[in-house]
Amino acid sequence: MNAQSARDPLLAIAAIVAAIAVGLGAYGAHGLAVEPSIVRIWETGVSYQMWHALGAIAAALLANTRSGHSAKILRLAGWAFLVGAGLFAGSLYWFVLNGIVPVPGAAPLGGIMMIVGWLALAVVALKSR
Repeated sequence: MNAQSARDPLLAIAAIVAAIAVGLGAYGAHGLAVEPSIVRIWETGVSYQMWHALGAIAAALLANTRSGHSAKILRLAGWAFLVGAGLFAGSLYWFVLNGIVPVPGAAPLGGIMMIVGWLALAVVALKSR
């Protein structure tokens, strides 16, 4: 089976995460009844979720053009984006809806995971074919 005909869970999940970001953005704009300063926290979560879902989509698509170690690093980058976005944005959403931080340190850990994803992409970009 070639790379183009294989199912790609990373790509599919990243696309779903992006779709969810659109829905959460709409909810934040039209259904969230909180102070504007709190809405900005929600919007930050939506923004980071979308950007990192798009980063995961790019990583998955690039991984399908590479092989070996580079493809593995790209997939690692994509999953790091999604896990990071889930931890970071999820913490912000929970805080906005419940007024408490769900898991102390989850947002910073999410941020670190997102940075790891970008650095992994950079490693592949600087690596010779």
